[in-house]
Amino acid sequence: MKIRLVFALDALAVVLAWIATSAPLPRGWIEHGYANGMFAAMNRAFVPLTDRVPFAIGDLQLIAVLAALVAWWVRALRRAPRGSKRMTLLALVAHTAAFAALGVVLFELVWGLNYRRVTVVARVDYSEARVTDAAVARFSERIVDTLNANVAAAHAESLDRAKLRAAFEPLVRRLGDRWDVAVTVPKTTLLDPYYEAAGIGGQYSPFAFETLLNASFLPIEVPRALAHEWAHVGGFTNEGDANYIGTLACLRSDDPLIRYSGAFWTYGDLPESERRRLHLDPRVVADFQASRERFLRHYQPRIFALQWNVYDRFLRSNGVAGGVASYGFFLKLLVGTPLDADGLPLVRATRARA
Repeated sequence: MKIRLVFALDALAVVLAWIATSAPLPRGWIEHGYANGMFAAMNRAFVPLTDRVPFAIGDLQLIAVLAALVAWWVRALRRAPRGSKRMTLLALVAHTAAFAALGVVLFELVWGLNYRRVTVVARVDYSEARVTDAAVARFSERIVDTLNANVAAAHAESLDRAKLRAAFEPLVRRLGDRWDVAVTVPKTTLLDPYYEAAGIGGQYSPFAFETLLNASFLPIEVPRALAHEWAHVGGFTNEGDANYIGTLACLRSDDPLIRYSGAFWTYGDLPESERRRLHLDPRVVADFQASRERFLRHYQPRIFALQWNVYDRFLRSNGVAGGVASYGFFLKLLVGTPLDADGLPLVRATRARA
């Protein structure tokens, strides 16, 4: 009887995970009750605490979970009576699946429900009709001019996170966050060798309420990479949205390093014809070469392909139709969305009042 009850509880955990990921929830509650309510409260409560810890809490969590899992399995198998090893193994698999299911429920509560928020393209006054060849050419010229004009000053300073935050906060408020996002201090992780091999630039860790960045990033790469992760910290899960927010936050900054970083990450997504037409300062070209060498130093193609295939499936399972391809949509958003005098995007309601 007791065994049946335990297996029933395992099944219940799996059902709860299915409900947490699949049950329909009102969009209004997702935006106001969750993203600007529960999630905002957790951000304000926990991010300031994790920022004070000098190491990656996520590393400690991962080590603790793996150690507990191994110890639990070893102990259970050793104590299993003769002739019942197979039943014990089956029970361990079922119980482990149940704990994983509860982990899914926790993930949805601390961050995952943000995947159901309305995407940025539905919030701003975007029109694909504005993404003309002429508009792309003008935007490309702006990016190249920003790179050429700021390369010297960008190398003469270090990142001031307060300036990055000053450019970031008004943007996420315009896009729907009605709370002051407690932005994270970037940390490195014990998994950094894997990050480098798989081409991972960074990650927001929702269970630890912290941001992890690739330790090998060049100083000019950090501001835009960090602003991208801050978008996730603010509850914008779509990768294209995070690219848009991170890039626009950098480009609207008056700080040369931050502005340069935004343009630096954007240049590679410009049409090849525009990159051939426009000319970069040799110092900018040297930065791109250094970035490429940094990327290839530990890059492993098979690990890269596996990682991005898994992440593509994860994004699609959470409603991101384009999967990893969603990363590149930010360029269309930048070109096809008008800005106000402060460099903030016009949203649909703003246009309606104008």
